[in-house]
Amino acid sequence: MSTLLQRIAGGDHSAVTACVQEYGGLIWRLANRYLDRAKGEIEDAVQEVFVELWTKADRYDPSKGSEPAFVATIAHRRLIDYQRRVSARPDRTSTSERPPEGVAPASIEVKRADLAHAALAFNKLPEDERQALWMSVRSGMTHQQIAHATNAPIGTVKSRLRRGLIRLTEAVAKEPAVQSDRQRTGGGA
Repeated sequence: MSTLLQRIAGGDHSAVTACVQEYGGLIWRLANRYLDRAKGEIEDAVQEVFVELWTKADRYDPSKGSEPAFVATIAHRRLIDYQRRVSARPDRTSTSERPPEGVAPASIEVKRADLAHAALAFNKLPEDERQALWMSVRSGMTHQQIAHATNAPIGTVKSRLRRGLIRLTEAVAKEPAVQSDRQRTGGGA
């Protein structure tokens, strides 16, 4: 039996509607998480994800993974791109650029650098661990849902999550992301 994406790739127009019904909730939830500060952009982002899914439906290979995992991966990539475009717009007038009262701007920069360091460490994880962590943390999926989406035993999913968290923790703890100016220049207090 063909999957929804295989049917779409084959030109079955009824599969498009079925795809929206099947994955609309998942993609909508993901878009809400990615674009939580740009709520007005969510509908457009969801539409972009579906267009991407339909244009790349022929790339889905059931032997490489489940259809929900493929959909979540496409959604993840498209929503990150969309999120970057929204945040890069010059007309943003956000108060979040100002540090909270009592917080030094330098500590904000350190936190941003720490986040960037964590993101780099995350991207270096093996694909199976990165995917399991992403589905769990960002998508809020349970171990059982991840197992179903990735077509893997639940024990394997738990192992991937544990190994991924350990590797990520070690990578982030191994090297501080930012040194203060005094540490870099050798200056003291």
